[in-house]
Amino acid sequence: MPGHMTKNTIDVCVIEHDAVERGRLVQRLSWLDFSVVEATEGNEGLRQVYRHRPKVVICAEYLPELAGIEVCRRIRSDVTLDGTYFVVLTAGGTAASRRAALNAGADEYLAKPYDPEELRARIRNGMRIHRLQDRLERAALTDGLTDLWNHTQFRTLLEHEYSRTRRYGGALALLMIDLDHFKAINDTYGHEVGNHVLRLAARHLARAIRDTDFVARYGGEEFAVICPQTNLEEAAQLADRLRESLASDVRISQHPQLEITASVGVACSSDPAATSVSALIDLGDRALYHSKRCGRNRSTRCDRLSDGDAAPEPPLDEVDRLRKEVHALSLRSKELCLQSIWALVQALDARDRYSAWHSRNVKQYSEWLAQAAGWSKPMQTAVANAAMLHDLGKIGLPDRLLLKPRPLRADEMALVRQVPLITCRILEPLRVFETEVLMIRHIRENFDGSGYPDGLEGERIPIGSRIISIAEAFDAITCNRAYRQGRSIDDALAEINLAAGSQFDPGFAALLTTTLGRERPRWQEQIDRARVEFSETSADARGLDRAMNQSA
Repeated sequence: MPGHMTKNTIDVCVIEHDAVERGRLVQRLSWLDFSVVEATEGNEGLRQVYRHRPKVVICAEYLPELAGIEVCRRIRSDVTLDGTYFVVLTAGGTAASRRAALNAGADEYLAKPYDPEELRARIRNGMRIHRLQDRLERAALTDGLTDLWNHTQFRTLLEHEYSRTRRYGGALALLMIDLDHFKAINDTYGHEVGNHVLRLAARHLARAIRDTDFVARYGGEEFAVICPQTNLEEAAQLADRLRESLASDVRISQHPQLEITASVGVACSSDPAATSVSALIDLGDRALYHSKRCGRNRSTRCDRLSDGDAAPEPPLDEVDRLRKEVHALSLRSKELCLQSIWALVQALDARDRYSAWHSRNVKQYSEWLAQAAGWSKPMQTAVANAAMLHDLGKIGLPDRLLLKPRPLRADEMALVRQVPLITCRILEPLRVFETEVLMIRHIRENFDGSGYPDGLEGERIPIGSRIISIAEAFDAITCNRAYRQGRSIDDALAEINLAAGSQFDPGFAALLTTTLGRERPRWQEQIDRARVEFSETSADARGLDRAMNQSA
């Protein structure tokens, strides 16, 4: 995990004016091994929250200077505190004050005297949700293969440091690092070895940089190191140190003959050409490609470039325009593919009305859970696409399995379990669905490692797969089938929570419980709509069967 991500070292912040009540609560939490900070009034509490970034805030409703609900409202208005779990304590609140607290963004509302065990359980629930949000944030900001910052976060960090340098002075350096002959490594030894090389190179860079630096995977086999308050000479020395130690530190035991080297370009904000973040990156790229042209395994400083080193290039705004056009074309192409494949999924409706509604429901439930988890829009779209397409492989199953009016035998279930892999084989030639294929492949993995096809466990299972597996189980339990009626939401929650930690990610199981606590009506409406449609099509099918039999 790259450095510089905010870490919460404090579990709970208690904001309570009553000294006796505050002391009792702090002592109780300390006995339970929670780390605690405390405050006597609202403004002081906010200062403690910003100083320590606690996972949970327990705040009295009535406080001098700043009321507890206003403290909650201010915390919720700050996106940097999104993961904070907020519990309001009241000495006898009304229904109106409870609504006000929840509308302000409170997660829990407890009346005094509270049950210590209940408070403990709620705090632990808050801690679990915080851990889930932390994992989601980490997933959104880091590269899944190398665990370094991803390209998006690299740009955010670089823009922040560039602005700070322009405002307060000093110098900002950037190293652009590209592994030499990496395509040959993939072609000769295979992509698994190539991925292993990338992971080892990332680990080497993360260990070798200074505490104040940031390292990111820029893309493919290219990395970037942001060096705040660093002049060009210091950055060049760092580049040589990273490059020279790479070959000895990155070794593949199965292939001792394989030597890894890198080319480096060194740029600095002090260069007159570094007039913007994009210009600084371009300067580093030019220096990097100069190292490539001069034989690789070397570093080039931007001040050593000549005019001849700059290949004729279109203006940066033209490059950005073309990049946006290509991106838009890619999105349109993906949308057209998606529409065509969805037509195939809908073809299942004519064979198996359950499968068609199952795909719609799993898509909807997965999308709602991704929204509740605060995922980015692209991640929400990817998980919704994967959920919508995951049963496409049923096209390869015979009707006797799809339409069987009784539970399947073990050998029949073994065939049905292959559906996600069949789906992946259908979609794999379409490179635009790489993310979705990865999610679909691992839907049947279990959190404890007992699933298939690869026996992945815990967070090694793709995060999208973990959320779809819960959405799929929820729909399977609540929907009507030819041989049984769907069960209730409470039954589904009980069954999923019972399997949390073994089959399902316990964090997402808790998220499902929390989401249904807030949004139960719309989930029930989706269940009812599918049940009505299923019943009507079942009745039509039975009527058609009777008519055909009478005609015969």
